[in-house]
Amino acid sequence: MAKQKKRRKDGLLKKSFRVDGSSKRYYVYGRTAEELRQAENKKRDEIENGLRVLYNPTLSEYYAHFIQEREKAVKETTLRVQEIEFNLIAGVELSDGVKVGDMPIKNISRRHVTDARSILYKQGKTPQHLNICFKHLNHVFNYAVSEDVINKNPIARLPELKRETETINETKHRALSQEETIKFFKAARELKSFYLNDFLFMINCGVRVGELGALTIKDIDTKSGYIHIKRTITRDAVGGYMVGSDTKTRSSKRDIPLTAELYKIVCEQQELNKMLYGLNINDITLFKTSEGELLREYSLNNEIKRICAAAGIDNFTCHAFRNTFATRFIEQRPQDYKILSEILGHKDISITLNLYTHVMAEQKENSMNAIQIKTS
Repeated sequence: MAKQKKRRKDGLLKKSFRVDGSSKRYYVYGRTAEELRQAENKKRDEIENGLRVLYNPTLSEYYAHFIQEREKAVKETTLRVQEIEFNLIAGVELSDGVKVGDMPIKNISRRHVTDARSILYKQGKTPQHLNICFKHLNHVFNYAVSEDVINKNPIARLPELKRETETINETKHRALSQEETIKFFKAARELKSFYLNDFLFMINCGVRVGELGALTIKDIDTKSGYIHIKRTITRDAVGGYMVGSDTKTRSSKRDIPLTAELYKIVCEQQELNKMLYGLNINDITLFKTSEGELLREYSLNNEIKRICAAAGIDNFTCHAFRNTFATRFIEQRPQDYKILSEILGHKDISITLNLYTHVMAEQKENSMNAIQIKTS
């Protein structure tokens, strides 16, 4: 039902109406009766389409609404990663030939979801990855329940798949031994690695790759003697690399003491940048790819693989430098684990304590093996 149009003081016509007996009233404006009619028709189409998507959507349609609701509260990078996780599930074709994302959300059962998970597992997806993806889907269903789109979450309390492989910290994200560290950097120097300063910087203070890539010379405060970690490399909505306006978490924003070794690395990197990019370098990032672009983790990992092959040691990822710094710190300053937590930017002290426990267990085992007790 529509109310008669009225002309306002500014000369615009105003009209209000309801849709499908709803108590909510909508308003449109126009200079002429024809503009008003067109505005009303357009508004009605938007509302009716919105109601269909909100109250009888497919899973993919509802997810688009879910993402839109979260855009202002969640970082673009997080949304992009979660959308990849969702699309993996939504693209699964079930036995009846229907894709999960094309099913009306009200019709999706627990069996549909577990079947989709089994299909993905048989395709080679790891239990760890699938647990992350379906945890996000669980969040989507919970949100749909809160909006009364569905009556209950079909995968509430869905058991996680049992981990069948070693954790990443036990493989590529491990800490390097002293011997491996020496071999690696010897090979890196012999190969004249473009990323030698990057590796040295990370292993000497434990910064993340994204934090390293976002550093400028202005962040190296020689007056106060600190490195200011204020930003990280992130991805925009379409996947492009950019220097973010903030760090990974609130606790990641921190100040790291500028040691003599770190300052030496910065000075050497500055000299390299002057040769590559000229003298006006204050506003560019200190550490870039060999192509002069923003630093990317895969570029460093590819170089690490090349150096490891030359050094004759097991491959690892650049995150291992962070773990190695933390491990050496705990070994030499176990009483200062709280300071280490601040240097690493851990959001929870328990993360640092887990590392502390792991290192101490190794030291305990080494100490026991070194003890010799004569019994005869």
